[in-house]
Amino acid sequence: KGVAFTKKWCLLDRISWYPPPSKEWQLRAPYFILPGAKKSGTTSLSYYISQHPMVEKARTKELQFFLNKNFRRDYVTQDRKTKVREARQHMYNFEYHSKKLRQNKTLISMDATPGYLFFSDMLPQRILCVAPWTKLVIILRNPIDRLYSNYQFVIEYHGAKKIPLSKVIQADLQPLKSSGFINATTPQQEATAWRQYLTLAGEGYVGRSLYEIQLRQWFQAFRDVGRDPSSQICIVRLEDLHDNLQGTVEKVFSFLGLPPVPIQHEEVKVSTSHKEPMDGVLRSDLETFFQPYNQKLYELLMSHGFGDDWDGYWEKRTAEGRR
Repeated sequence: KGVAFTKKWCLLDRISWYPPPSKEWQLRAPYFILPGAKKSGTTSLSYYISQHPMVEKARTKELQFFLNKNFRRDYVTQDRKTKVREARQHMYNFEYHSKKLRQNKTLISMDATPGYLFFSDMLPQRILCVAPWTKLVIILRNPIDRLYSNYQFVIEYHGAKKIPLSKVIQADLQPLKSSGFINATTPQQEATAWRQYLTLAGEGYVGRSLYEIQLRQWFQAFRDVGRDPSSQICIVRLEDLHDNLQGTVEKVFSFLGLPPVPIQHEEVKVSTSHKEPMDGVLRSDLETFFQPYNQKLYELLMSHGFGDDWDGYWEKRTAEGRR
């Protein structure tokens, strides 16, 4: 199944797609990736997962290895193929605690980079060329809350000028419209427009909350390498962490083949100012905008066996919160 994929996307120069048995430890670096979504709880979830004694964190909190700024110049050919050998050499020499993984066969390692999920037109191919064995643990959040948290974070921690939220949203809607994504009527049109949008987007406040197109492309990449997304990808919600921390993290441990362990400490989060609630009219407009995209997400996830509790999930929680 993966032959067509590797021929199109991977430069396998003096290296096999999967490591030989003598280098089994490489299958555990990374064993799994937390690709986002951004401002949806990836940092908290990685903190909880890393409490497990069989999980070895990477050398830095967010590797960001596969993002363009770190990857494209040295590890991508002119025809968009990934240089697998060179990328792995760097990865094992500088990104993971390779010596520990070689010495202890029970350890697994992770890459927690919340920016990966968004770039769904190219990062799935890069990652599955370099680490075709890796699993994904994805965390999502109410798309409006994610957008607002992203906005607050950029202002507070990056020193950005406080542009009104409504103007920030309009600035991101413009490339979504000009690319053709907003008015696309077929999956193929959406995919073409999404690639165009990603070349135009800045922070992607709205786009990062359009989860369905992103997950659809990640799912397809996994199918292209002969792997079933429903068995290779675990999806949780930030709301699940708030409602049932231990149970949600144990679900992730089970997916990773790890025995359950008690979560001992709450994550000490970076404080982000949310003293001012979002304007009610603006939030209502965003609810109207996101509803059809959320519905497509629910249908995608339920059709892939990710649970019937997705049906209308965020809309139901919003309604309950207003009672």
